Amino acid sequence: MTSSTREDNQKETDSSYDPLFGPDVETETYEETNASVDSQWESESDKHTDDMSTSASEGEEPFVSESATEPEEVDVEVEPPLQSETETAEPQSKKSFNWRPWVSPVLFALVLLVNYLSATATGLPRTLAEVAATYPNLVEPASFTFGIWSVIYGLTILPIIVEFIPLVDRETRDVYKRKIRPFAWLWMVLNIAWVFAWTYNQILLSMVLIFAYGFTLALMTDKLSKIEQSKRKFWFLTLPMSIHFGWIIVANFANLTTMMVDFGFDGIGMMGAFWAVAALTLVMLLGLFFYRSQGTMLVMLPAFWTLIGVIAQQAPTSSYPFANTFVFVASIVLFVLGIIVVTGIELARRQKK
Repeated sequence: MTSSTREDNQKETDSSYDPLFGPDVETETYEETNASVDSQWESESDKHTDDMSTSASEGEEPFVSESATEPEEVDVEVEPPLQSETETAEPQSKKSFNWRPWVSPVLFALVLLVNYLSATATGLPRTLAEVAATYPNLVEPASFTFGIWSVIYGLTILPIIVEFIPLVDRETRDVYKRKIRPFAWLWMVLNIAWVFAWTYNQILLSMVLIFAYGFTLALMTDKLSKIEQSKRKFWFLTLPMSIHFGWIIVANFANLTTMMVDFGFDGIGMMGAFWAVAALTLVMLLGLFFYRSQGTMLVMLPAFWTLIGVIAQQAPTSSYPFANTFVFVASIVLFVLGIIVVTGIELARRQKK
């Protein structure tokens, strides 16, 4: 009876007692295991402390784990700052020679050389003027009119040297590279090819080349005119290209008339006179069209210059053997009407501003 009472009291006081399974053996075992682990850790810690004190007393430096003294290095990838296309391309340009800026000067030098040879018939069968004289017509202006080529070539130097002047800002250089340079290479090649075709009396081929020449300049001046500040900031790009394009419009009709004469058309008779007036009228109309679309009067200047040359060529006092009074009077009328129309357009634009 007494033992039974003691056992009941033990069950009530023991918090780990389970009424179904008896004493909680797992709890007791866990506590015992923890106690043994704690005692083992304390003994090893005391032993390590004794070893360090012993080493210090013998003059040796205590061993300290590198992981405990040096911080762990963590590899972190750091992304470089973003660079523009021009900045990333600079290291590559330093490694390899950038040949593109030199193409325009080389081609332009060839243009000047070939045109000089064609003017003196050096290495070529005939001069440009000699070929033109074999196809008489009433569209061709006086010989002094062709001096405009000196102005065009002189102004063409301006955009070519853009890439070689350090003071020119990056925006201007980018405009030249994207808007002008590819077309400049093409028109120079077409210019050289046209001179060879003309001097070798290949009139049909020269007509194809001069048309492609004009189309190239039309694309170039159109792209340049779409830049808002092209008239002010990029005037040295717009000036030569617009005058050049306006003159090639005239050259297309002159070459077309020569081809028509080559095919048997009478370029100096009555039909030749009507065609001359029609061709000069088309030159003025095309000049006005591109003047309105591109917003620069520079493209009209070669058309007026051509009319002055035709007036001088067809004047009654001229030494030209095929001078025609009808073409002379019509050219004066076209010149005056052109001045009136251009003046009216300019005044209207200024009023809008």
